[in-house]
Amino acid sequence: MINPELIVGMLFMASMEDNEAIEIVGAERFSQYMGYGSSFRFVGDYLDTKPLDAMGRRKTRIVAIDALDCPTKLQYETSGLLREVNKAFVGFLDQSKHQFDVKPFQDSNSKDNHPSVNSVDCIGVSTGNWGCGAFGGNPEIKSMIQWLAASQAHRPFVNYYTFEDGSLRRLEEVIQWVLRHGWTVGELWHMIVEYSSQRLKRETFDGFLTWLLPEDNANNDADYMCE
Repeated sequence: MINPELIVGMLFMASMEDNEAIEIVGAERFSQYMGYGSSFRFVGDYLDTKPLDAMGRRKTRIVAIDALDCPTKLQYETSGLLREVNKAFVGFLDQSKHQFDVKPFQDSNSKDNHPSVNSVDCIGVSTGNWGCGAFGGNPEIKSMIQWLAASQAHRPFVNYYTFEDGSLRRLEEVIQWVLRHGWTVGELWHMIVEYSSQRLKRETFDGFLTWLLPEDNANNDADYMCE
């Protein structure tokens, strides 16, 4: 609604496979808004003043990635977790940088006349509760999955908008705790898999953020060892 041309653009976009994302470059914003979901409201015009690139487009990139629809138990199964983290990774990956990275491995005689978009190292990801509204996903799991995907895609930062979701009140605490203990993407991934397994077996009913943090985290900074 805030970028009306995207509505028209949907007519030209095919349904995505699990390993596909759609990147829209240069979309211009026209609307001010307030609220989220059912409370979303148009509140006035918006003048987009973002700079233009060499092709006259606004320096804006919007990525469309489709989450699992009403995943219930599937979102805790390994196949569902892999599907979502791979989908987010495909969306967050800088294709121009990826093409640059693989260029030395291409045949020097190959003809690639497609112009590439210059990669900017400081471009991060702005996201929120992807697949957690009408789609019914778990916000705590989805926030961690997106963090993992952005890290693996070498994005320098993530701006995460919780929209005041109560289940994410400890998100910043968990992020700082993980960073302080120097966990890798793989280590956090294994904890997500372990937690999800316990949810499926009904061995825990805690949210992931509460489950991950030591019970005495608020009182001390003791190391938390994961097996």
